[in-house]
Amino acid sequence: MNSDLYKEQFDTATNRIVELASKDQQHAIPHLGDWTTSNVIVHVGSVFSFVAQSITQNAPLSDKGVAAWANDTANHPQTTDLSAWFKTSADQLADVVWSHSPDDEIWTSSSLVNTATFWMRRMTQEATMHRWDIEAGHVEVRPIDAQLAVDGIDEFYDFFVAERMPKEFAGTGTVHLHATDAEGEWMVTRREHGIEVDKTHGKGDVAARGTASDLLLFVWNRKTHEELETFGNTELLAEHQRLLQV
Repeated sequence: MNSDLYKEQFDTATNRIVELASKDQQHAIPHLGDWTTSNVIVHVGSVFSFVAQSITQNAPLSDKGVAAWANDTANHPQTTDLSAWFKTSADQLADVVWSHSPDDEIWTSSSLVNTATFWMRRMTQEATMHRWDIEAGHVEVRPIDAQLAVDGIDEFYDFFVAERMPKEFAGTGTVHLHATDAEGEWMVTRREHGIEVDKTHGKGDVAARGTASDLLLFVWNRKTHEELETFGNTELLAEHQRLLQV
């Protein structure tokens, strides 16, 4: 995906969150423990603030990282008007991130990618996943765009697993994911010290088929493998979700 497509999807997700933020914010999120819709809105807006400020000063606001800063109540907004507050956070982030060309070198939270395209992708995926969460609280979910979902699965393995959880799914066995509505396949091979991911067709010990949106929601632990079409040892899919949690 290019920077324009990321921006288009970012705007779609954040505009939807702004809309939902103007409604009752005490809806429970079924798959996020004791979080309500307001918790998710505050979390995402705080992530946006962290990233915008960190890029601007070319260094992270906290050594504890993006999520820790965003979940610290000391950094949360002192307002009940979450719709206006969130829109301001989203607009400020967009101004900072998309003022750069994709290949501009900036501060990132990745050890491998130090260009603006990292945040274009990460913040678009962040906004989109949490848009889905908030909609789930309102029981009116819309699927994630197929192209964006494929990109999100790539990011899950290329960034979160490779950089933050490289050994958590070590072991034996192969998992094949196959998108039914987009060009997207992933063969995950477990090794002694981690995993290898090939974005190709293959026969695994277990296969899971579904829309790209549903597969992304699976790897992000929003949906279980029971909601996908599966073949083979589904215990590997359960273990995938148990061990690979962002």
